[in-house]
Amino acid sequence: MKVRANNFREGYFKLNDYLFFHDIYDYVRGQVTAHKFHVELIFETANCDMDMSEINYTPSKWKQLIRTYLDNDELAVMCARLLHYKNKGGKHKKYIPDIGMNFNKRRNASGACLMSLTVGYNQVQGWHAEVFTRASELTMRWFMDLIFIHVLLREIGYIIGFDTDECRVYWHMVSSYQSITSMPLFLIMEKKEDWLINNMPLSMDMSTPKPEKLSEWQWGTIRRYFKSFINEGYMNFKVQRRPIEAYKIMRGEMEPKKAIPTKELRLPDIDYINQVIDYAEEEEMFNAKGAV
Repeated sequence: MKVRANNFREGYFKLNDYLFFHDIYDYVRGQVTAHKFHVELIFETANCDMDMSEINYTPSKWKQLIRTYLDNDELAVMCARLLHYKNKGGKHKKYIPDIGMNFNKRRNASGACLMSLTVGYNQVQGWHAEVFTRASELTMRWFMDLIFIHVLLREIGYIIGFDTDECRVYWHMVSSYQSITSMPLFLIMEKKEDWLINNMPLSMDMSTPKPEKLSEWQWGTIRRYFKSFINEGYMNFKVQRRPIEAYKIMRGEMEPKKAIPTKELRLPDIDYINQVIDYAEEEEMFNAKGAV
């Protein structure tokens, strides 16, 4: 499956909406998760106006993403290599080979979701990046992954000399899925709460049979909306409370939590990255002189 979008926000809504309303999942696990395998998104730009506050995440989530995925050595070496080829090409650069970095591995049962990133330049595509993910939970976690990759490309662009609005992104997902805990929140964010309300039977309760016109996943989403967003059931775990609280914040029933706007997010240890780049440039000059 291939999806095209102009920017990260458009792609987020386009993919989730299309899967839900066209019911083209490859596998639905009860009324818990709905999966689509082998998805590629092509973003014309790496622009992202999404903020963590929209889905009730705090700065601790940003720190977790940095700690979980970012390897400063990998990032620094990648930037040094990109600069090497960019400087080698001079002002009339035609081609910079795709240089990659791996994200940190996780020693849990399933492993890390984000796997790797490459960046390169050619005259056909211009600046471009490729993101590879093992799995992507589309309604909450991918929202934050999009912010993470945007900031990463923005910071790499500062060093190398390109902007996110001139960097096309190819995002490859081996396994993508929606979670029932946050599927109603997505529809509310998409301003389709009326769809949830209008498709609830008048005598709705958790034993109400599925209307024939609805898919199993759509019906599961309506049931979760009724149980959790209207009646506040399934609130035992943080992952269950987060979308409910986001909904309450939208409605003005809760104070928003502290959050950092995406435009203010930065990568840590940027000085270290610059030091590695400087060292690589000095080594290149030394090797060049030795060759002569």
